[in-house]
Amino acid sequence: MNPLEFILGLLVLTTGYTIQGLLGFGACLFAVPILAVIAPEFIPGPVLMVNPLLCALVAWREYSFIDWPVLRWALVGRVPGVLLGVWALTQVSEDRLGLLFGTLLLLGVGLRISGVRTSRTPWTLVGAGGLSGFMGTSVAVGGPPIALVLNDASGSELRSTLNAFFLIGTTISVISLTIVGEFGVSDLLLAVCLIPSVLIGVALSSRLRDVLTRAWLAPAVYGLSSSFAVILVIRSLV
Repeated sequence: MNPLEFILGLLVLTTGYTIQGLLGFGACLFAVPILAVIAPEFIPGPVLMVNPLLCALVAWREYSFIDWPVLRWALVGRVPGVLLGVWALTQVSEDRLGLLFGTLLLLGVGLRISGVRTSRTPWTLVGAGGLSGFMGTSVAVGGPPIALVLNDASGSELRSTLNAFFLIGTTISVISLTIVGEFGVSDLLLAVCLIPSVLIGVALSSRLRDVLTRAWLAPAVYGLSSSFAVILVIRSLV
């Protein structure tokens, strides 16, 4: 990775972290497809490693709004999803990772914009938690499945509950991938370099969350993410 790619990667991630602070999810949905094109060294390891810090800060900011029953059931599904994600990363060849990333990213965007309404039941929460665990571990994008189940939540409830879920779930993913040897020292060092981006993103979102509306921001994230996901799929196939 050259210095320009590194700086661009930091800018992309800072934007993504700001988006997550506003919407409750979306940092990786926005950033991962772009990073996969300009600086793939950032994913999935360094981004996954720094995610617990991001999620802890966002969840703590609106701690009183966390829906604890939702969190418990979603985490029940997260564990088997993580194990499946770990298996996928160890089985997919490096030249096919772009296809995996792009396909799952398009699935994530499709889930979020589908307009499907799901009720909050233990079964739907466990299922969403499992799919989130698989996608979050394999491509660092686990937000759309669980956000779909929380489609009727208020902004504060959505942000706090999702990020509490990601805090615990991503930590499980990082530990699991470290055990099977998917992460190394270079991933850890790069993750440390991302900490300023996290802090800036959370600070910006705290100032902007009452100014910007989700009505236009979310569609913009989906559109941009889909474009880069398509590029990834095409590049992998060609």
